[in-house]
Amino acid sequence: RGSTVRGKMAESEALKTPERLLELSKRLSKVADDFEALRTRLAPPGSAAADPFPAKPLPVPPSGSDDSTLTRFTSILSRLETVTDQVQELREKLSKPFDGNASADLAASENDVAAKAGEAVAEDEYIKEKCGLETLPENFEIAAKNATVFNVMSNQITMLPPSIGLLRTVVELNVSENQLTSLPAELGDLVSLTVLDISDNKITLLDDFLGNLANLQRLDAYKNSITSISASLANIKTLKELNLFNNQLVTIPDEIGTMESLELLNVASNKLTAVPKMDGLKGLKRLALFWNKISEIPALSAMVGLEDLQLSKNQIKELPDMSALTELKSVSMSNNQIASLPASIGKCVSLNEISAGGNQIEKVPAEVQECKLLTKLILSQNKITEIDPAVYSLAAMETLDFADNKITVLQGDVSKLSALTNLFVQGNAITELPDSIAALSLLKRCTLTGNPISTDSDAYKSLAPQIQSLCDANKGKFLGPEKVVATGGGLKGKFGGLKKIAAS
Repeated sequence: RGSTVRGKMAESEALKTPERLLELSKRLSKVADDFEALRTRLAPPGSAAADPFPAKPLPVPPSGSDDSTLTRFTSILSRLETVTDQVQELREKLSKPFDGNASADLAASENDVAAKAGEAVAEDEYIKEKCGLETLPENFEIAAKNATVFNVMSNQITMLPPSIGLLRTVVELNVSENQLTSLPAELGDLVSLTVLDISDNKITLLDDFLGNLANLQRLDAYKNSITSISASLANIKTLKELNLFNNQLVTIPDEIGTMESLELLNVASNKLTAVPKMDGLKGLKRLALFWNKISEIPALSAMVGLEDLQLSKNQIKELPDMSALTELKSVSMSNNQIASLPASIGKCVSLNEISAGGNQIEKVPAEVQECKLLTKLILSQNKITEIDPAVYSLAAMETLDFADNKITVLQGDVSKLSALTNLFVQGNAITELPDSIAALSLLKRCTLTGNPISTDSDAYKSLAPQIQSLCDANKGKFLGPEKVVATGGGLKGKFGGLKKIAAS
């Protein structure tokens, strides 16, 4: 938000000091005063024609002026010379005898000056952020008649008037962080709109008229109270991003699953129990469904360009075939009821991260070894009894988390994980460690707490100092089976399953 304004400000370094702004404000106020005085003196006796552009004192920008204030003064500066010339023409007319022709000339000059001065108000960007507004300013549609950016975010506005539909030149409309409960139908008249941000309000419905926004590319409607969205959104063939995170949606129209232009669909943190077929989402790159009550995921085969799949905190028991997801880089499915990872996950050759903690998984499929780019594998809090040796062939692996499972032994040559920096196997039933751990030169954190490893054995007494030395050298920490650490958070974050890790 405001990136366009900041870009323009890079071209006007001279206006970044409060002293320069004060000077400019005073100069324009002087021109406005001159015009008003001359207009009054030249008006025919007894006339009381309404001033088409009544002069108003310009506010002096404070030393902490924001980008919108600076942009306004930049525009004013570029027009100041032209307005000054018009005032000079009025001065010259003052030296001539008054007649009817002079009156006509005066009217023309007056209108010209008014138009020039009006341009200084009707800028390309109409920005009123954090102004404490409860309603839009009077005649805002005139001030913003040529604006391409209309931004009134972070106010207390409760309603948008029908006249919002007059802003036909607006390309980006931002009314986020207000108190809106609904949108006027006239919003559908803004056919030039490419970005609409209505996030963080109290809106309950996305109505049919939004389907008229034929050029819309991004719709941010997250953090509202939306219970229903119109199927007409599918009429927008240009829409790339639809963000409905943190609302009250129970269902999604089937038509949403046909939107070929969509690249991002975020319906996370709602009340969904099901999602429609997604056969038409051929351009989708990111799908966020986490924090719902979804029990079944439809076929994903059409999403050949999908890069990020977020399914955590649902009630999913089985994953669909993933063979077509060759561009997938990250998949998160933690805290579901998934019993197994599909063998087809091996076809996801671009995968960097798999997060599947907090499920019912009993075995890692051998096909995972085909994911050569995998750097994070999170399978904590499952029912895994052994780590398939295929996992140790993943040379790019940096974080391996099998905490809180039922593993009794670490089989295979762990030293093949030459890039491993984090090994979390706490809370298992491991009785001994392989010597190959000592060959993990990049190891930073190794957590063994809660395992029945005998610390008195000669093997452990020999191995533990080596692991400790590795972790110390890499400025990390080694927590052996005898170490006691605080529970309830630790380093738990995006991947979960690290509840017993030390805060360090």
